[in-house]
Amino acid sequence: MSEAAFGKVRVHDDVYDVRTMVRLVAQQVDLSVRDPWTRAYAAEVLRGGQALALAGGPSEADQIGKIFWHVKNNISYIQDPRGYEFIPTAKRGIQIGAEDCDGHVVIVCSLLSTLGFATGARVISPDGQNWHIYSVCMFDPMSRPSRYIALDTTQRDSVPGWEPPPAMRRHQIDVTFSDGKAYQSNGRAL
Repeated sequence: MSEAAFGKVRVHDDVYDVRTMVRLVAQQVDLSVRDPWTRAYAAEVLRGGQALALAGGPSEADQIGKIFWHVKNNISYIQDPRGYEFIPTAKRGIQIGAEDCDGHVVIVCSLLSTLGFATGARVISPDGQNWHIYSVCMFDPMSRPSRYIALDTTQRDSVPGWEPPPAMRRHQIDVTFSDGKAYQSNGRAL
């Protein structure tokens, strides 16, 4: 651990494969969801600085959209240094204002999870070597999610629901985050 302007930082230089990285992302989402700051920040994003006028607040689609656009417009994309993997909590990533794809996933999934959504990620690769990760959010209704929407906040022209073309998704791992773990569709922890 080293000391930084925002507190202690753990640099993960022991990330040897994509599955380890996804497990670390799941742990950071869990830490972020447990931090009351994250829920307060998500509520502020939904309010947009104003009181919620509708009884019950905005619809699920509106909540997802507000979180997506807030992260896309306020958290720049930057790569980690060669040979290192920084995976922040949501609070740290928001304070820094710039993250790579796994940092974006932690922020998006943490904010949406504190609002009651089931979240996860899709990890893709065209060749099984070069991986990209982006958030997915299950919805409709929150209590029994039946659909998901892809939320890739790192791509220039992306919108909620956009996904990279099939050629970029030849290798794919889908996970859901729960209790600090990443679960595959078969229910097994990654």
